[in-house]
Amino acid sequence: MVTVVPDIYFLPEWGKFFESKEKDGVLRIFELNEALGHVYYPFILREISVKGEKTAFFDTITPYGFSGPVILRCAEGRRAELVARFDASFGEYCTEHRIVTEYVRFNPWIRNLADFEELYELRDNGHTLWIDLTVGDVFMDEFSPKARTQVRKARKQNVEIEFDYTGATAKEFHRLYELMARKNGVDNAYYLFSEAFLRDSFDVFGGKQFFINAKFEGNYISSSLVVHHGDYMHYHLTGNDPAYYHLAANSLILHEACRWGVEQGKKEVHLGGGNEVVIRFKRGFTKTEPLKLLMGKRIRDEAGYAELVAIRERTAAPLNKDFFPLYRG
Repeated sequence: MVTVVPDIYFLPEWGKFFESKEKDGVLRIFELNEALGHVYYPFILREISVKGEKTAFFDTITPYGFSGPVILRCAEGRRAELVARFDASFGEYCTEHRIVTEYVRFNPWIRNLADFEELYELRDNGHTLWIDLTVGDVFMDEFSPKARTQVRKARKQNVEIEFDYTGATAKEFHRLYELMARKNGVDNAYYLFSEAFLRDSFDVFGGKQFFINAKFEGNYISSSLVVHHGDYMHYHLTGNDPAYYHLAANSLILHEACRWGVEQGKKEVHLGGGNEVVIRFKRGFTKTEPLKLLMGKRIRDEAGYAELVAIRERTAAPLNKDFFPLYRG
């Protein structure tokens, strides 16, 4: 039987493709599937090294994006019982595989945290924005007057929109994304992607992603990578040429993404977060309440954790007390 997951971030191919974002990471999927219900949990299993030396321990982190354990099926009125069964079963798995900690980026629109929050210590990572595509008229009901003006401005300035479902314009997207990254001082490899990585993603996620490109006088000036599965779309990555900001091409791209989503019967567009300037821009396209981004932290092996922290304290720079797990800080 094929397992049907609610969002693209839960797909096995998503976790497998992005496992390279975690050093020494390998995708694993833990499932509790019995008469009581079905819990599905994709994660990246990571070998733990301290100052370059491998240890006998491992930890887990959810793949790039937002997922975590999710209940796919449950007998009526027995969710708490199913969660307890999952916790016990996964605890045994952790013991068997010498897993010391878990770090879970819960999915705020699926709201899977509601079932599992008692199992984790929570960390508040701010908020994420989204557009409700089920309203009567997204342009009028969700977009602010300023955002609507920007969309009209882009059209008036003859900005053209192009959809790319094959990845043929990955080179142009990559150029624009690099421009934006340099402008914003983004140098963390976790948030940077090679042209080959972007192009290869279309081989893996064919039919589940596309570029929306904006062109002006034949030049690519803005581009967004949109990914989707089930009811949900994600304004996943975007790049812009600062020289053309005045044309408001990114506003037109968001409008076109919403139009596509409505035509395809999607229910939400996830916009993500960002710095103050980015949040202010995105806030113009939605009147919905932001969703909390909550991360789950769990120590599964207290003795192993203490041992790793002690090794880290002896062999490396001072610990970052705000980082979890401490031995990676």
